[in-house]
Amino acid sequence: MTYFLTDTLFLTMLNMSITASYVIVFVLAARLFLKRVPKIFSYALWSIVLFRLICPFGFSSPFSLLKAFTSNTAKMGHITGNTDLMMQPSTYTEIGNVSSFISDSLPAAMPNAGVSPVQTTISILSIIWIMGVLTMIIHGIYSYYRLKQKVSTAMLLKDNQFECENIATPFILGIKNPKIYLPVGLSVTEKNFILRHEEIHIKRFDYIIKPLAYFVLCIHWFNPLVWLSFTLMGRDMEMSCDEQVIKELGPELKKDYSKSLLSLATDRMVLGVSPLSFGESAVKGRIKNILNYRKPTLWVIIVGIVLVVALGVGLLSNPSAAVLEDDNEKIRMAEIWATALKTRDGKPRYEMMSENMKEKFITEQKLRAGEDWNFNIGYSSPRVVDFEIQMNGDTASIIYHQEDSGGDKYDRTEILTFGIENNRLVITDARQKIEEWDRWSYFATDAKMALDVYTEALLNSDYLTILSLTHDAAFDPEGQEVWDTVNINDVKVIKADVRENKACYWLELNIKDGGYSAFETGVSPRWLWLVKGEHGWYAEGLMTGGPPMEDWWYSKDPMK
Repeated sequence: MTYFLTDTLFLTMLNMSITASYVIVFVLAARLFLKRVPKIFSYALWSIVLFRLICPFGFSSPFSLLKAFTSNTAKMGHITGNTDLMMQPSTYTEIGNVSSFISDSLPAAMPNAGVSPVQTTISILSIIWIMGVLTMIIHGIYSYYRLKQKVSTAMLLKDNQFECENIATPFILGIKNPKIYLPVGLSVTEKNFILRHEEIHIKRFDYIIKPLAYFVLCIHWFNPLVWLSFTLMGRDMEMSCDEQVIKELGPELKKDYSKSLLSLATDRMVLGVSPLSFGESAVKGRIKNILNYRKPTLWVIIVGIVLVVALGVGLLSNPSAAVLEDDNEKIRMAEIWATALKTRDGKPRYEMMSENMKEKFITEQKLRAGEDWNFNIGYSSPRVVDFEIQMNGDTASIIYHQEDSGGDKYDRTEILTFGIENNRLVITDARQKIEEWDRWSYFATDAKMALDVYTEALLNSDYLTILSLTHDAAFDPEGQEVWDTVNINDVKVIKADVRENKACYWLELNIKDGGYSAFETGVSPRWLWLVKGEHGWYAEGLMTGGPPMEDWWYSKDPMK
């Protein structure tokens, strides 16, 4: 039971950390656009990260910026708790290379095993995680009490202000009753600046926010982006506080305030639970920010507020249920469609088809099995061994991995199109992409038959038949997709010149839509050149330049 709770907690925390990582990337990018805006806006953005790091739930919104990074609604789940129950465990991070790397690294399930390798791995990782959390917390508590011992001899100045000779930098200590501790030897001017700075920290409850942020860092200690966030949040906190001091005391004191910071940068104290620490690396940026600080104009403030609110809505919310459920339903339907071919049972497919597709399916099955048709589909060879699904909006590409009886392997791609019919999501079209090995060499018994087959293929935009009748034509993997955009209404024969071994038909094509092809809309002339080979008639090509020259009629068949 203890192991189960630990593993569940670990996976929940891991999912939160992954989601927060996406949010951190957004915040880092936003900070670049907020360089000339008061630092309080950058500081406010880190509250979004903090929320995502401690809360596994959120409200749904169609404006969520996290749509691309989730497969669930209300709860951002990337790594599922039932990974160990999968035949081949996998994870979902929406970053293809990352997902593939993690999934490929997971051991396959072992039937009849008492504890799966994945479950064991998760348990080990959860124990390491807890040890890291405890180590960080113990370090924080130890540092806190060590600092408290140093200031135990501090002298009270007034109210909550103390002076201590054992410290080199000023800071605030305490949560319930925060106290300001100053090092000995500060000038009156330096004291005034520092006290005002610390009072602003107390007024904004930074002395609570910083320890809370450290505690969150303890939980997500393994995530480098969280460490980066903790550091940058501290800098934004200090800079925004500096700006507030300058705003209250006046811009003419910027140089004096900067000198006070510089004089305190000689020593350095780093403590996770301390809300304030001065160091040379941080002071350089703070002084530069102070000297460049200008009172923001109204439009700058408006832009900052709008950006923070927009990011808050987009990053605090999860994608709306309707959008995600629709995407998940398409994936589910594509999986059922592909599995149906693997099991050679077309009934599950039939139930998801549009009415037009159902009529087409019945017609095809009757041609295959007669009036007493059934739902059997596919072939025993090549058979479907496995499949992959790739979603792209309202279409799904299914890549079938096939193997024939001789052990040869083939890949075939089928493209599904989804639509709404009678308020129900259905599959409105399913089209297989033509592969080069689909091509065959077609020969007609006479020129008229070759003309009829070619004409019918033009009217039906049948790229495979055109390709099979035109033996020398190069194969185009996207050829059928191009022909799918072509709409030819009619083909008329204007003139025919048929000789013993060759023929030329002058055609007039009534093209309704040329699509992505070289055809232009309207009536267009073409010349179909045919050749009689050893096995029958085939097409040399559909030409645009007119009938052939006289020497063509007497040239030899290149197929012989």
